[in-house]
Amino acid sequence: MGIEEFCSRYGGFVLSGGVLLAFLAFALGILNGLKMAALDRRWRLLNRFARDDEFLLNLEKAVGGLDRLERRIDALSAEQERFSLLLRRCTRTPVVKRFNAFHDVGSDLSFSMVLLDGEGNGVILTSLYGREETRMYAKKVTKGAPATRVSTEEEEVLREARANG
Repeated sequence: MGIEEFCSRYGGFVLSGGVLLAFLAFALGILNGLKMAALDRRWRLLNRFARDDEFLLNLEKAVGGLDRLERRIDALSAEQERFSLLLRRCTRTPVVKRFNAFHDVGSDLSFSMVLLDGEGNGVILTSLYGREETRMYAKKVTKGAPATRVSTEEEEVLREARANG
């Protein structure tokens, strides 16, 4: 295929492609010109302020203030992280259930109470009130699981505390 045949066969496509590329180059040139005009306006404004000693002094103060703020934010972030770790180990949402342990005693004078931290560690306290005596028991809880067998009431308060924790 010779150059004449190529031009006659594909000349329209080549011409169309060239026109399209020229149009894109023109559009990009206009966009660049607009951006350059905006940058030029900013540069002239900044140049005018750069000659003003008071402006430069205020700018230095502002930059110094930003540096101080950044250091303060870092310190507050570290303190917040420390408090977050501390809060995980604090007792949360104590749960109490009153019940009647013995049928010959009126009213719900016995109770079970659970105190857990954010990691599920803590204690179940149970007081059993009877006519002749009152007994109190403490059962250790580690990661949400009791160390010893628990009663139905103790299981209920432990389940509720884990759900609320």
